[in-house]
Amino acid sequence: MSRTASIALLLALAASPAVAQTALRIGATGEAPAAPDEAVAALTAQATGPDAASVQAKVNAMMAKALAASRVVPGVVATTGSYDAEPQTLDTQPPKTVYQASQPLNLVLPAKDGLPPAAFTDLLGRLQQQGLLLNDLGGDLSPQARQAAQQQAVLAALAQIQAQAAAVAAQLHERMGDVKTLNVNAAPAPGPQPLMAMRAMAAPAPVSAPGNISVTADVTAEVELTPLSAP
Repeated sequence: MSRTASIALLLALAASPAVAQTALRIGATGEAPAAPDEAVAALTAQATGPDAASVQAKVNAMMAKALAASRVVPGVVATTGSYDAEPQTLDTQPPKTVYQASQPLNLVLPAKDGLPPAAFTDLLGRLQQQGLLLNDLGGDLSPQARQAAQQQAVLAALAQIQAQAAAVAAQLHERMGDVKTLNVNAAPAPGPQPLMAMRAMAAPAPVSAPGNISVTADVTAEVELTPLSAP
């Protein structure tokens, strides 16, 4: 390109006014209901008494028996939580010190719609009869199901953002341009959906009918809006 042509091109660019653009910042929350694909239960082995060693020995024996019974049921994954043992002062005259020990037991079993099979609920009934407390029983999402639900929630939020941005652009007599920034915050799925808390011993096997679990995702975006008259 000649020097004369280069100068002419620069002058033409300088003479073209920049197109005014509107930066639209918009956010939306997407939601995706998902059917649970796991049956879950939370139990606790607990003992209280005047002697620390005896109550801990009782909890240890309860947990060992519960783990053995749980691992016999096909497909059940049994894990224990943090062990806790501490003295407690009773409000008596004179004050009396007792010791309490406890350890949680978590059971997970793949189950369509989170509906536990009879083998699972029968196991829970036996564990209750052995003295464990049934704190929660319900349905939850496996990691794979949770990830799929989060992706659906993100897509739902993006669809809302597109619709809202299009509506704003139409109201301002502008058109949607490029998406300059996009931030996705996929919230973790809530924990197990509890159905009940059963603490009675010698109770019949519990029942569970969990509902869908709602997974959400927050998405924010910055979209350029350009006047309709712009080239």
